[in-house]
Amino acid sequence: MIIDIDAQDRAVDLVTERVDLAIRTASNPDPSLIGRPLAPCESMLVASPAYLASRAPINSPEDLREHACLGYKNFGRHEWHFTKGHEKQSIEVNCPITGNEATVLLHGSLAGMGISMQPTYLVEEWVEKGELEVVLPQWQLNTLTIYLLYASRKHLSRPVRALIDFLVGYFDGKF
Repeated sequence: MIIDIDAQDRAVDLVTERVDLAIRTASNPDPSLIGRPLAPCESMLVASPAYLASRAPINSPEDLREHACLGYKNFGRHEWHFTKGHEKQSIEVNCPITGNEATVLLHGSLAGMGISMQPTYLVEEWVEKGELEVVLPQWQLNTLTIYLLYASRKHLSRPVRALIDFLVGYFDGKF
């Protein structure tokens, strides 16, 4: 058995590129693929204490318009969606720095370059250590879903089937 892990932040055409299995975080996965939800992916806004100390306070989502935000290049428009109780807001933010991978933006926030939207699982340790602060903690960001994606049930090799079963078992109960 040979395993080749290709970690990148772009939607790969599984059939054309001969990829057996993809793990993708999305709100709506490609409908031509078989999508198995694994777990929710909650996000939070974070920034370094130094960045926040040197800028105007952030008390509402609208205040983000006056701040440097670090955005995902693959999302096109940089519109962040917030919910607090029954209140919903969508704010277009200024992203002078963009990247195509979460840890790049995470390290930008750690370096004081601005505010980034990050998966909670990725930034919890930095927040606990005080190296990042949560911005607008009273507001919730949209929750995405982590999916296993594959092109067909018919042509799954035994190792791929075993990996799917392992991942489904590992994440069982996360929803």
